This record gives sequence, structure tokens and C-alpha cells, in this order.
Amino acid sequence: MKIYIEKLLAEIKNKPQVFFIGTCVFFVATMGTSVKDVASTGFALMFLSSLLLIRQWKTIWKKLSDNEKWLLLGFGLYALSGVIAVINVQDVQQYVKELERYMRFLVAVPIYLLVKNYKADVISYLYVGAIVSGPFLLLVALQSYLENPNVPAQGYYHHIIFGGAAMLNVGVMLSILLTKKLNNLNKVIILFAMLCGLSAALLSQSRGVWLVLPFYVFFTIYYSLKHSRISAGGYVISLVLIAGVVLLSPLSEMIKERVGAGVKEVSAYYDDDQYITSVGTRLAMWSIAIDVWKQHPVVGSGPGDFDDIVRDLQNNGEYTGMDIHASTHNIYFQSLVNAGLIGFMAMLFAIFLMPLKVVGGAIDKNPAVSLLGVFFILLFATLGFSESWTSRLPVVSVYIIYFIVIFSNLCASNNQSEDV
Repeated sequence: MKIYIEKLLAEIKNKPQVFFIGTCVFFVATMGTSVKDVASTGFALMFLSSLLLIRQWKTIWKKLSDNEKWLLLGFGLYALSGVIAVINVQDVQQYVKELERYMRFLVAVPIYLLVKNYKADVISYLYVGAIVSGPFLLLVALQSYLENPNVPAQGYYHHIIFGGAAMLNVGVMLSILLTKKLNNLNKVIILFAMLCGLSAALLSQSRGVWLVLPFYVFFTIYYSLKHSRISAGGYVISLVLIAGVVLLSPLSEMIKERVGAGVKEVSAYYDDDQYITSVGTRLAMWSIAIDVWKQHPVVGSGPGDFDDIVRDLQNNGEYTGMDIHASTHNIYFQSLVNAGLIGFMAMLFAIFLMPLKVVGGAIDKNPAVSLLGVFFILLFATLGFSESWTSRLPVVSVYIIYFIVIFSNLCASNNQSEDV
């Protein structure tokens, strides 16, 4: 512990800019989607700091690798797709609000340049923030649960946002356990924090958590067997701990109820056309989204119009009684509705495909952060099936900040290998 404190004090003294960036990352990782405005504040502070380097942006850009330039150009293309979609927008006022979600990806570019200028490798701040978030988010979830056991646990924001962030940090901690050489005490601390985070995620009752969990399990088994990271005894202990958390807590009954309800709601939608349920409403909105996209296949109907479209359908006697939402609760359908094929392809390229290419290129040179990158991409890609997280400002800010930390580290390791 003394060594870590000395390193931190040395960084504060010798690299205050790096410490500032790292502190923003730490707080976003710890409480970015459970405490009001933390993610947006961290994002804004880093952007304002990047403006101090505005005269150097061109020089910094030239020093970036080709992969880094393509990553950032992808963000720019995604933001541009939202701008182009104004062509078919009817609700201009709502469009302006929605446009901010797209513009944050453009603002990510100068923040990335800030990190590269100071060679700010702040992955350790992300690791520590994720570990601290485990007990912190569980306390928040338990407080919410004790106040009302009948509703999903959450922080300041929606329970889906809360659960997604908790599960994201579970992936961060899992990558540490699988790739880092740790002493037994550190393993116990991280495993405890990870179980806390997993419990908080499950208490949120977010469907995205259930969707991503099998991927975590699969990659954990695959990676640990391939690299002999966990012994048979370790597997048994881990399974016993996870089973204990589930069976000896309110999670057991909650899991049973949620799975049963989900199966019934899917059957009710397809068999009886019942859409006034949580799952039924999602399926109905996806069907509406496809119909809307067919009318504007290239550039979409524009961000901000979806709720008006549903309202018009209800006025015509369709989907009556269904709650009206501004999003489709699915990033893939949402991108088709908002910005058509242009937006859909830009989103896939910027948010998933190009990052996967970078991860694949660094898997042998930087396995620790590469595995983290895999968990990161998998989580957001999977959450996207049940929630339009690209329309939620806190989650967009968290995605971008994690993205910058992870991929600036991966690209730096790639560049060092090429130099050698």
C-alpha cells in the first residue's frame, strides 16, 4: 500500500495533468451512473481542459496512429449521421435535445487528444474506480431495495442505467482477475468487490444484465482454460460464492419471478397480441421502428420523432394503452429510425467494429487491456438489445470515457511494439 501511495504522490507532483484526468476517470467509474451529474461533470471537465490545447490539436492529430485516426473519424461520422437526419425531422425542438447525444461522440475527439498529449495512461484509475464501485453500488442498491422491495434498485438514474454500469465494472474486475498476477489478499478484495457489483446489478433487475452474464461466463471459462489462470479449486470456490450470493439473498426469488414474467410476456405478445407489458412494449416498439425505417431507409425519420409517431398510431386506434416512449429500447432499431442506414452503419463502425479491430491487433501485445476491451464491447453491444443507451447522456459519457482510457492504452502498446 505504501508503494502505491508514494507513486500517487509522485504523479500529483510531477504529472498533475495526468492526475487530473485520472481523478475524473476514477469518479466516473465509481459513481458515474448512480450519482447525479458525475459522469457529465467528468466529461465536461476533460473537454474544457482539452480546449487549452486547441492550438496543438493539429500537431497531436498528426502523431496519432492510423487506428487512432479511424477510431476518432468513426465517432465523427456517427455524430454527422445525426446531423444529416435533420432532413426528415418533424419535432425540431426534441431533435435539438437528442442531437447532444450525437455531439458528445464528436467532443470525444479533443478529449482523446488531451489524453494523448500528456501520455496519460490512466487505466489504473479505471481499475481502482471499478473496484471501489462494487461495495458503493451495492450499498446504493440495498438502500433502494429496503425502501421499496417491489421496485428495481437504482441510484439517481433509471434502474437500467444503474444495472448496466454495475455490470460494466464487474467486467473490469473480471479482466483484472483473469490477466493480472495478484497476491491472495488482492484477489480476495477484487473478488469481494466483484460479487458486490454483481449483486447490485442483479438487484437493478435490468434485463441487459441477464443478457450479458452468459457472455462473461463463457469468456471467463475460455480465457482461464486457455491460459491456465484458474485452478479447479478456484472454479469451485467461485461457483460456491456466486451460488451463495444468489441463493441466500433476495436475488433467488427475484430471478425466478423475472424469468417467469419474461417468458409469459413474450408468449402473450406473439400468441395474444398483448403489448401492454414490459417485454411486449419493447417488441411492439421494435415492430413500429421497422415500419418507420422502411419509410425513410437512408437517413431515417430523425432523432426525436419516435414518440410522436407512436402517439399518431394510438390516435388511429393502434397500440392503444401502450406507454409512449421517445426511444425504441434498442440501439440497433433506434439508429435505423433516427438516421437510417447511414446512422446504423456509422454506429456499428464507430462503436463496435473499429474498436474490435484494435482489440484484435493488441491481443498478444497487451492481453490484460485487450480482454477488458472485449468485455467492454460485449457489454455495450448486448445492452443495446434491450435498451437505447445511446440516447441516455450519463451512459454515453461513461462509454466515451471508458473508451478513451481503454483504447488510448491499447493503441499506445501497439505503437510501442511497432517502434521496436
